[in-house]
Amino acid sequence: MWTWLPFQVVGVADPKPFAREKLREQHQIAESNTFEDWRIVAEREKFADAVIIATPDRLHKDPAVAFARRGYHVLLEKPMAVTAADCSEIVSACAQSAVMLAVCHVLRYDPAVRKIKELIGCGAIGDVVHIQHLEPVGFYHFAHSFVRGNWRNEEESSFSLLAKSCHDLDLIHHWAGGRR
Repeated sequence: MWTWLPFQVVGVADPKPFAREKLREQHQIAESNTFEDWRIVAEREKFADAVIIATPDRLHKDPAVAFARRGYHVLLEKPMAVTAADCSEIVSACAQSAVMLAVCHVLRYDPAVRKIKELIGCGAIGDVVHIQHLEPVGFYHFAHSFVRGNWRNEEESSFSLLAKSCHDLDLIHHWAGGRR
């Protein structure tokens, strides 16, 4: 099913048995590398090159720091963390351990977004001096995710601007080329 992946998934940690078992079966992961808590993985001898951290938003920092200190490259689900202090700690741990850190801002790889970047980059539309961007979060998506869903409570997750619009902020930064 996942034969197109340019890497091999060798372990999974998930507190939900159904999700954990589904990933184990899909990627043919050995039982010995299947865990219900990421902390158990972090205590083991290193057995992979990288980790993908897809915990709830407020729980990104601890596994990211722990795995970076163990020498794993870190791919973080967005947002990176919910506080500036947590982001700084993650970056510091990765820098001190000389491991790669990436955050999953996947929209910059969308064909339309790539085309916009190409047009800006080659000067086809002149110098960009202003970007006006709209994030049309439909009522159905907002109600499903931010009223009843995983992001309904800021104490458990992150606020909707960070959870949803971090993609948009990344796109603006991407298109502007890092200029301030």
